[in-house]
Amino acid sequence: MSALVIKSWKADSKPIDEKNNYVSITGRESGLVAWILSLMGVDPVTTIRVGMDRVEFSSSSLAGTQSRLIPLQSVCSTYYGYHKPWKAAVGIVAFFLFIGTSFASDAARTGAVGNGASIFLGAGAVGFVFALGYYFLNRTLTLGFVEGSGHVSGIKFKRSVIENIDVNEAQAKAVCTMVQRLIEAKERRGRQPATGQ
Repeated sequence: MSALVIKSWKADSKPIDEKNNYVSITGRESGLVAWILSLMGVDPVTTIRVGMDRVEFSSSSLAGTQSRLIPLQSVCSTYYGYHKPWKAAVGIVAFFLFIGTSFASDAARTGAVGNGASIFLGAGAVGFVFALGYYFLNRTLTLGFVEGSGHVSGIKFKRSVIENIDVNEAQAKAVCTMVQRLIEAKERRGRQPATGQ
């Protein structure tokens, strides 16, 4: 599953809309073309909504829409995860340092020792900037639900530069905790005896 950029993230302990949803998270495909399509209203998005009675996963594309409605009592667990791509960022710096070493050694062979050191340091600095950008733009947050049947429904999100929305691990944990509380409240309501008239 590819990571979506976060377009909207709303979660509160009180309903956030007229449909009594407590969570509404929307992600879109990444990239400038997807953002332009979203401005025109034809954006392919994936949305998670959690209300008092159900969890709804819906995805739309240019070809149509698809929704999955899960009764809240069928959700047996929620999960979240946060991936930090530090290994790839270190690899980017190492690659630029390798390139810088190659050019610096060529410069040292020709007798320009000062130029070799500056080439090496310049390549390292450029590599560090690219690695930093890659790291901050490719951190991914996974949020999902496991049904009693074993079916797993989840979405991966990453930071949205255009919408300037970033979500951290604490916010994802808060959503999972909120969903667990809604599930427990639903179970308590289900166990209460019906009052006769």
